[in-house]
Amino acid sequence: MIRWSRCAGFTLIELIIAVAVIALLAAIAYPSYREILMRSRRTDAVASLLELRVAQEKWRANHTTYALLNDLNMSDITADGYYRLRIETNNASGFFATATPLAGGQQQDDACGTFAIDQRGPLQTNAYADATCWQR
Repeated sequence: MIRWSRCAGFTLIELIIAVAVIALLAAIAYPSYREILMRSRRTDAVASLLELRVAQEKWRANHTTYALLNDLNMSDITADGYYRLRIETNNASGFFATATPLAGGQQQDDACGTFAIDQRGPLQTNAYADATCWQR
């Protein structure tokens, strides 16, 4: 005669509680993780615009006007591919350039939005990324 002994294991209630705890932790952690990723990707825009500004000043030292991206041998997509660079205006007295998150890209929902720079440095107005975005 075979005797069945009671097996130790998880009950359905214990399993549901464990899954609920894991879901709660994930719901708290994911937004923080996403914000950290967005902050780290902002360096792509900042570094590219600062590089553009240096290249513009080098160009301007030898020419009568500021340059276009083609003149500087720069791509219109930033190094990591999260932003599109664009020189909005360039003339003898200055330039104005922006870095806009790519449509459909991973930075499109970033609160900082578009970064802008001119010959004097970063533009930190309501229309463009503020000082805290430039520092992150």
